[in-house]
Formats: sequence, structure tokens, C-alpha cells
Amino acid sequence: MGKQQAGGPKAGPIKTFKYGMPLYGLAWPAGDTFYVCGGGGAVSSGIKNRLVCAEATGGSLTDQTGEFHFGLDCPTRLIVSPDAKSIVFAMGKGGIQRLDMDVGKGKPPKFTEVTGAIADRCKAIKIPDVKAMAFHPSGELLALGGDDGSLVVYEWPSLKVKLDLSGDKKMADAVKDLAFAPHAVPGPNAPASSAPAPSASGPWRGSGRALVAVLDNGSAHVLDLDRGGALLCKAAMAKGPEFKSDKVMLITSEDRLLLHHLPPGMESAQFTRVTCRGAEGERPTLVCLMNNRAGCHVALWELGDDGLLSMRAACRAAEAPGACLDATADGGMAAVCTSEGDVVLVACRPHVRVLKRFPKQHMVFTTCITFSADGAHVLSTAADASATINSTAVAPPPDLKKILFLILIFLAIVMMCLRQFIKVMKAQGYSHEEIRAMLGFRPKTEL
Repeated sequence: MGKQQAGGPKAGPIKTFKYGMPLYGLAWPAGDTFYVCGGGGAVSSGIKNRLVCAEATGGSLTDQTGEFHFGLDCPTRLIVSPDAKSIVFAMGKGGIQRLDMDVGKGKPPKFTEVTGAIADRCKAIKIPDVKAMAFHPSGELLALGGDDGSLVVYEWPSLKVKLDLSGDKKMADAVKDLAFAPHAVPGPNAPASSAPAPSASGPWRGSGRALVAVLDNGSAHVLDLDRGGALLCKAAMAKGPEFKSDKVMLITSEDRLLLHHLPPGMESAQFTRVTCRGAEGERPTLVCLMNNRAGCHVALWELGDDGLLSMRAACRAAEAPGACLDATADGGMAAVCTSEGDVVLVACRPHVRVLKRFPKQHMVFTTCITFSADGAHVLSTAADASATINSTAVAPPPDLKKILFLILIFLAIVMMCLRQFIKVMKAQGYSHEEIRAMLGFRPKTEL
């Protein structure tokens, strides 16, 4: 069972709740129910390895409403399928595990282990340590990235291999984060192997399929899934023997090399997290968390029609390194958790700027952060077993018309008081010069 951090039933909304285990994974699909996973790993720790679901209603957290135990294997990450019918876990001993959910209205979810061929395919996934997972918005693809550099894309829900970049084909470093992104559909000169994109809505409609992989060395790789995982481009700091600069990021493709100058303050910035968001009628944006010696930054990148990345805008979010990132569904707002337990809200439109800070929301480093479906709240977790919810509402800007109206009223009252004062003084026989002296005006002869 969980533990309320402070206050009682009369203390108002419960913003922070502890769920009895280090929290490593978090998901909050549409609705009030959210899911966290974690545990102690070994039996000797005395902390059970579990999935826990709870409610977040009106900015207040509840105790757990359901759970599932994993025995001796600790889940280190989780992701919910776009149809909210399944949860996929990255397991501490390697590979993945899948649970199907039965979510009834007004009832806690029921979890069921998969069986048969699907269970066998889950067990056949031998990625040693899954560090990143991502679903395509259409729900037809699942991408997994491993600590050994393996990157495999599966068809969902069959788990048949779509793209296998493991073994000799694996990435240059551990895969730290993954995000699907749309890109320009290949033209008539595209290879015959090109395939149409799966059905998707919003800004993904009619687009090709790309996968952005952030590696542990701070670089970002964009792969074309419609051409067998061909590299569209790579973004990395200029560290080669021929050209080295902490102010320039190299954008490379099969036949092009571009120098992208970083904004001041972002010298030697490295990719840490990535997510793709976009509103209807707009080009989707890659919202990226980037770290350097100056702290953490939220940067907006775009994947152009030529398949190359370019930075559109950026701002520093905090002085501490960033640990995790999420963005609202329309990409209008991003949230960052720092290594010191702070939560920072960043506006992405019309320009990138820090909106709100929530300092010291967790006692230790944060592990995950996510927005509610409507973007009204942001939920974060940490290794100290705590989950914290915060409102994203920002105080409205001052009403200039109202302020001007109040100033005019104030001036009118002052003038009325001054006029009445002069009238009373004259009635008592004071001259204009004496009244002026009372009000602090100097005689003309002294000027």
C-alpha cells in the first residue's frame, strides 16, 4: 500500500503520494488512472517488484487501486499501447513482458498475462537491457532500444520483426530514447521497397515513417522505416579530428554535411531525451531535452522535407542536468524533471520560454514525467517512491485596460481632494501663495 507524504483527509488535495517502491516507469493515458512500476529487484531488498495503478483526479492523488506482481524480476520501464489495452514493460533481467488490460468504467483495471504465440514472442526478445520504448501513434509499430545498441522495430500486436538493427548492425552506443516522427513521403524516384505509412490521424496523416534514436553519446539518429532503416540524418557535436568545435553541431546524411551553429549558452549540448508532438495542420516538432555544463535546455527541432534536422528554437530550463521530458499532445508545452528533483514547465509557442518552476518536488533524482491527456496537470515520479502532481495553469497576464481605468479613477479622486482642500483653505482666508506653500510649491521669487 502507498503512503501519503503529509497531511490528512482534511489537508486538501494530496499532491504527493509514496507507493512503497522506487518508481522507474510511468504512464498516464486518457482518463484519471495512471500506472507506475518499480521495485527492489533482489529478494533481499524486501521491496516487491510491482505494477501499481492509482487515480489522479482534480490535482489530487489516491492510494493504489490495483497492482500486479512480477516475482523476482523488476520492471524498469513501461509504455501503454495507443488503444490503452496493453502495457509493455522493460524487465531488469532483459527482454520485455506484456500485460493486457480490461479497463471498465468506474472499476479498477484488471491485468492479464498474455499466453500462446504472443507470450513466446515476448520471451524470444533477447535485448539484454531495454532502455527505450516507443509506439507509433497508429499503434501498428513498437520500437525497442537496448543498452548494447540494439534497435528493433516490431509489428504490433503480433510482435513480428519489422526492422532489426542488432548484432553487427546495432547502433554505435546505447539507445537512450526513441520517438517516431513523420517525414515527407518519398517521391516517384523512391526505391521500390518504399511502403505507405500506416493509418494515423492529425499531423501524421499521409506521412512517411521515421524513427529518431537518441544515443548515450549525445547524438541523434533519424532512420527511414520505409526504406529498411536507412539513415536519413545524424546530429552530433563536431568532435572529429579534422573539425572540432563546441559551438557547432554536425548534421550529416548519405550525401550532405551541414554545420548547425548552436545558440549562445548551448555549447557542447548533447541530446538526452526526445518526443514528437504536433497540432492539426502544423508540422510536427521534435521536442528535445539537451544537457551541457550550463544545465538543461528544451530545444525544438524539425525534420525537413529533405530528411535533415534543424533547430527552430531553444531555451535553458534549469541549471541542473535534465533527467526526463514530456510534452503535451499539441506540442504547446513541455515539462522537464531535473536531477535535483525540480519540475520545470516550458512554453513552446509562440516562443520557447520557462513558464513555471516547481522546486524540490522530489528528494532524489526524478525518473519519469508525463502530462495528463488534456495537459491540465503534470505528474512526475522519483526513485524515492514518490509521485507528485502539479497544475500547469499559469496566472493570466495583467489586464492593461483595467489597470489604466483604476489609475484614472485614482487621479480623479486625488484631483477632487485637492480641489476641496483649496476651497476650504480659501474659506479660511489663506491666499494663493500661502496655499501653494502648504502644498510644497516654492514661490516664484525663490526659483
